[in-house]
Amino acid sequence: MKLINLFIFAFLCIIMVDASAQTPRRIVEEDLDRSFKKIDYWERQRDKDTTMAWSDSLENANDVFGKKLKYYTEKYPSTIFDPFDSLVKNHMDISTSKDDLFRIYSWDTQTGGTMHFFENVMQYNSGTITKAIIDTPKREGDNRPNYNKIYIFKRNGKTYYLSIFLYIGSTKDMTEGVHIFTIENSKLTDAKLIKTHSGLHSELSYDYDFGSVVNVDFDKRPAIRFDNAADTIYLPLVDGNRKLTKKSIIYKFTGMYFERVKS
Repeated sequence: MKLINLFIFAFLCIIMVDASAQTPRRIVEEDLDRSFKKIDYWERQRDKDTTMAWSDSLENANDVFGKKLKYYTEKYPSTIFDPFDSLVKNHMDISTSKDDLFRIYSWDTQTGGTMHFFENVMQYNSGTITKAIIDTPKREGDNRPNYNKIYIFKRNGKTYYLSIFLYIGSTKDMTEGVHIFTIENSKLTDAKLIKTHSGLHSELSYDYDFGSVVNVDFDKRPAIRFDNAADTIYLPLVDGNRKLTKKSIIYKFTGMYFERVKS
């Protein structure tokens, strides 16, 4: 009898270990994956249904997924380290800062045509607090971009996150740029660290014709970048025909702000 009880105890331990391995990480990812796939499902109904009945369902699928992602990333702080392979496989962009304190989850809502609309959930740690916010439009017509990379810049006791973004206006109209965030008083805020002739800003961007690089290998296309060693932001120069060139517009940190300098 004792041997049987020992066997039952060992069996229950195995079950408990297996369950703990699936909770919450595996359960969270599986739930998010199911929810995320519904966006793709309703987008595919567009070709089958001409009544526009799919439209509300698609918007609702995005809304449900965004709220779930916000909930889970706040409830489980360790998610900021999770790769979420299934979401990435289904074309979610996840960008994480090297200090693991800031992450952006970015996805195409599939509600546009040649113009793409994105949504983002921003997760950040401040001390012992983990928060997540849904990046919502600030005004009418304020379409949110796709974020795809985060650089870190530290100065004067503060950490700044230079987040690279992309807007897709059509098959040819593109906008790329950098937006600077910081975490202050447990809040994620815009950091107006860029000085131009029009004042202080938290963002730099440039518009171009995608046709000028469509036949260029992705890793060889001119792109915005940040040189941490030189405290310098490099933006590709766009010529009068909206074509990307190999020349750069340079913004260097001069002590208080990033300011344009001659190349």
